[in-house]
Amino acid sequence: MLKKLQKLNDNWVIFYDLFSKNGNGDSIRPLAEELRKQRPDMKFFFVSKTLKHIDMADEIIKPHTLRFNYVMYKAKYLLSPMGFPKKNKREGQVWVQTWHGTPLKKLYLSREDTPKFRKDVKQFEKADFFCISCDFCKKAFGEAMLIKEEQFLPSGLPRNDILTNYDEKLVNSVKEELKLPKDKKVLFYCPTWRRYDYKATLPFDMQKMKEALKEEYCLLIRSHAGKHQWVDCNDNPVNVEDGEFCFNVANYRNIAHLYLISDIHITDYSSSMFDFAILEKPQIFYAYDLEQYEKEFQLYFDYKDVICGDMPVNTDELIDAVKNMQPNYEKIKGFKDRFCTYEKGDAAKKVIDAMLAKNN
Repeated sequence: MLKKLQKLNDNWVIFYDLFSKNGNGDSIRPLAEELRKQRPDMKFFFVSKTLKHIDMADEIIKPHTLRFNYVMYKAKYLLSPMGFPKKNKREGQVWVQTWHGTPLKKLYLSREDTPKFRKDVKQFEKADFFCISCDFCKKAFGEAMLIKEEQFLPSGLPRNDILTNYDEKLVNSVKEELKLPKDKKVLFYCPTWRRYDYKATLPFDMQKMKEALKEEYCLLIRSHAGKHQWVDCNDNPVNVEDGEFCFNVANYRNIAHLYLISDIHITDYSSSMFDFAILEKPQIFYAYDLEQYEKEFQLYFDYKDVICGDMPVNTDELIDAVKNMQPNYEKIKGFKDRFCTYEKGDAAKKVIDAMLAKNN
């Protein structure tokens, strides 16, 4: 009886996503879909702080409960897009870390070798597989989190598979759902996280942008993970949804869909630049505070040398960069080849194949 209680359940898998708002975001959803296809007999446990509906979940478990502890003890497989649970990993369990993007700013021990960061990165020793998009990630994650060579899985990120495998029906349906004007090109502004709470200063003059670009473009805006209210430099709310030129896509369910419908991506230091590069479409790098940002966060490489597009620093320059866009497709392709090396559209299958083959 005791042996039976202690035995791992080969049909149980935990999706540990406390990172995204819906509990199955980032790379979790495509992994769940692929695993359901390969192993329809498996039971899917999704971890959530609240007992909300999560699509594809057979059972939702809350952290720090008896049920959570029991499932953690019994489940053979666990997948996470960020951190791991503060639990001991049993022999025979297979834990997969997909992470949530190619790093631009320095992480953990790359920033500072402190006892706290040493303690924080211990969790990543538990990863049997750590997904990466390119060899640059090996250097960055190895230095920052002490990931070993044998842990790396050169699969690409499952969340990006759709950027290779899509059709125009999807593109058209997303545009219709968002009620975008059919005769306009799409700009997508997607900046990184900064040290603010739930207000973010919009770093350009929206009215100027609208007046200059509305005849040819519409503008999608998404704050980091869709978490912030936009304000101007005087802390007054800014309307980023007029149904004509600007559209607030903070709560849209899948950022990859937004990449697909966009003609030009505007970002600063977000890892979205690497995901968007898969599409080989133009990008504008609106790094108006580069010097300040580099001092605060530190970057893994020389930003100006690496980016593959214009770098305006104010509203007028941003408008000019859009209106006079002349993409350097050779540079765009070089950027993609360097940072999206393993993004072939089959990451979810590679991850699930590797996970199921481990220890079997």
